[in-house]
Amino acid sequence: MLGRRCLKGLLLVALALSACTAGGGAAPTADPNVGGGAPGEPIRGGTVVLIIPEEPTTLNRYLADAAIVRQVADATSGVGLTTPNEQGEFTPRLAAELPTEANGGLSADKKTVTWKLRPGLKWSDGAPLTSADVKWTWEVISNPASGAFSETDGFGLIEAIETPDETTAVVKYAQPFTGYLSQFAAGLLPKHASGAAEAMASWDWNRRPVAAGPFVVTEWKSGESITLDRNPNYYEAGKPYLDRLIFRIIPEPAAQSAVMKQGDAQVHLWPGEDKADYDALMAGQAAQQLVPGIWNMAIDFNLSRPGDDDPGAGAPHPILGDVRVRQAIAHAIDYDTLVRDVMRGQVAPSTNPFAYGWYRCDLPRLYGYDVEKAKQLLTEAGWVEGPDGIRVAQGALNAPDGTRLSLELQGYTSFEPLQRTEEFIVENLKAVGVEARLQNYDFSIIFGSYSDGSPRLVGDYDMLIFDRGFSLEPQGEVENTWKSTSIPGPDNVDGGNYFRWINAEADAAIEAAGATFDQAARRDAYCRLGEQIAQDAVQIYLYLFQDGYGMAANLRGYTVSTWGSMSWDAQNWWLDQ
Repeated sequence: MLGRRCLKGLLLVALALSACTAGGGAAPTADPNVGGGAPGEPIRGGTVVLIIPEEPTTLNRYLADAAIVRQVADATSGVGLTTPNEQGEFTPRLAAELPTEANGGLSADKKTVTWKLRPGLKWSDGAPLTSADVKWTWEVISNPASGAFSETDGFGLIEAIETPDETTAVVKYAQPFTGYLSQFAAGLLPKHASGAAEAMASWDWNRRPVAAGPFVVTEWKSGESITLDRNPNYYEAGKPYLDRLIFRIIPEPAAQSAVMKQGDAQVHLWPGEDKADYDALMAGQAAQQLVPGIWNMAIDFNLSRPGDDDPGAGAPHPILGDVRVRQAIAHAIDYDTLVRDVMRGQVAPSTNPFAYGWYRCDLPRLYGYDVEKAKQLLTEAGWVEGPDGIRVAQGALNAPDGTRLSLELQGYTSFEPLQRTEEFIVENLKAVGVEARLQNYDFSIIFGSYSDGSPRLVGDYDMLIFDRGFSLEPQGEVENTWKSTSIPGPDNVDGGNYFRWINAEADAAIEAAGATFDQAARRDAYCRLGEQIAQDAVQIYLYLFQDGYGMAANLRGYTVSTWGSMSWDAQNWWLDQ
């Protein structure tokens, strides 16, 4: 949550967003042999059970960016004006067409976008879905009190939305916004069935949405399951084919596989076993489908002092505030063994945040595996070996003498590949005298909000480890993640620069990427940003996942996609009975 065709120069935005730039490396593509297509007409009816490892906190994608939310939301509330297809190209969904200069939808100055909706659209409750709902979505998301992740999608750049008729929404921008095609891709909000903008976080709609997708939530048993029934007002005639989807919440990987093997579920999100082991275990009942993923595993460093009630970047972290310590940690990790043996070859090496898509950057690993170099850097930084092998401060930059070189490594629960990675990292760091203490939290904590006290946002952590990914248009998220002005705090609760990193060259690169529609120039700017991230050792990128889905042998019509969730095309599924 990206592209394939290669173009250069100043492009029409619609093409620019769906292309990969020459020289930037090919974007990941789905295996052409993967999919549920089968001869014959689809069969109507039936129920498909989908296994997810954790319960989403909401189905409102403007409130939560965790991947688990999208797995369910994409079948119901997460259907918007556009969607990326399996080739990584934006396609119209609720919109009748993609706005371009050629069709008059994009103005010459690229500051006005005119959206045309499909005629006759309805919400799941039968009410008309109109341009007023597009405008309402903007009004809610741009309301500072709504709690939405507004900055990541450029809603703050919209000056006005005009609705001359029920199927036309004219969006006026303060400046050209390269990500306009993705702006309303996360879904529309129904003006008649949502609530006050400032109360969005507490809407009943967040768990029982009136939706535009193929299915609608009819039952939610907390900790057990979420049931979705066919939306009778879905815009694609004759779809969905299925009567019902049931998302079963099963945290334990072994229990997940057992349910699939018994035939009690048809779709399995992120199986813990590699493909060969999984397919052998399923013995024809199901098989794991793999597709190149966007989920990029990295360790993040907090550069500011945790636990001081100051969410800003003022006081440096007593240990990690010294770049030499961060570089030493990077040198301590055996990346090849991690990819080959620990992750069993099911991942690809990654060195930077721009590891796929049209913006791919082939940057070398700046601080490769070198135990002696790691020890040298720690010694130079004033950390000497203690009696138990863990180093202590002796003339360190920010820590009093005698401080133990002990750091907490926070991740999330219920994901066995992450646990394997964490344990390997702990052993690597111990070998150079760094104590890493594991602390895993639920998704709702790791990816929680500032008001909920999420450790990463309020700055109360040492190191984080989790996988993250970009959508087809990354600029909004790039700005919110690394720009110096995006440090979270009481006056910037949606800020994503939880590293508390300030770098003028990085800021300049980010601004350069957002100032042009020339895709080659944008990629070059992102690569300059990636170089700065590596030089300052703000993050250590480890590997890139392949996405794995266990799919039952009798499930047809599905297409696994790099850019989609497990349910992105559920309207096309049917059961071969």
